[in-house]
Amino acid sequence: MTSKSPARSCDDMDEAALSYAEVKALAAGNPLIKEKMDLDVQLTRLKTLKAAHDSQRYELENKIAIGFPAEIRKCKEQIENATVDASTVKEHSVVDADGKDVFCIQLEKKVYYEKEPAGKALLGLLGLALNSEKPVPIGYFKGMELQIQHLPFGNEYHARLVGSGTYSTQLGADVLGNLTRLSNLANGIEPSIEKTRNMQIQLEQQLASAEEEVKRPFPQATELTEKSKRLAVLEGLLNMNDKDIVTDTEPEQQCQTDNRQHGQEER
Repeated sequence: MTSKSPARSCDDMDEAALSYAEVKALAAGNPLIKEKMDLDVQLTRLKTLKAAHDSQRYELENKIAIGFPAEIRKCKEQIENATVDASTVKEHSVVDADGKDVFCIQLEKKVYYEKEPAGKALLGLLGLALNSEKPVPIGYFKGMELQIQHLPFGNEYHARLVGSGTYSTQLGADVLGNLTRLSNLANGIEPSIEKTRNMQIQLEQQLASAEEEVKRPFPQATELTEKSKRLAVLEGLLNMNDKDIVTDTEPEQQCQTDNRQHGQEER
């Protein structure tokens, strides 16, 4: 009912109904009727397998034409954007003598070098996004535009770093925790490039596998054809046409006629 290929299937044992000619052949011990019934079951199974095979082939064709190319293009765009943004973050990052990152953030028109007042200011600006359907720009961090967005579903606030690409993280109520999340978001852009590149390679491999798989014919195609032809022959031999169906009233009527004639002779 979902139009998807079922993982399991079963045959309806009561699906086949015997015609008068088939019942007559079965009562006469005709072996052809048993062969026909066996073929009906086998053909039902083969047709179910073929339907599943065709459904899978159509799905693969759709992925080959649309799905995989779109995902591969998306990966390429993400890699290009992340490469530019990672360079931007690196250019706007300063480290001290100990190799630690020097904190700096601009919120509206004010630049903060200390985390606690910057964290409090960030929390104070979240209300700007409460009644806005679009992300609200509030400053800059690591050379990228900083936006905040309110998601009514779940009542969540998200911070977005926007450059060539867009990167998002959820904000909480912790003053210093939000700044840590922003730092992790910016510093995680460069490592994400390798992950996206690996994903692109996997998608390209899946595309190649799908192109090979879609070329494979139905494995039991020959068996299905042969059994279908044999079933057609059996149906002809068993006289399954409507003209072969007779009623069972004639023998009874003939018997009643004979009885009346017999009674008149005795008189």
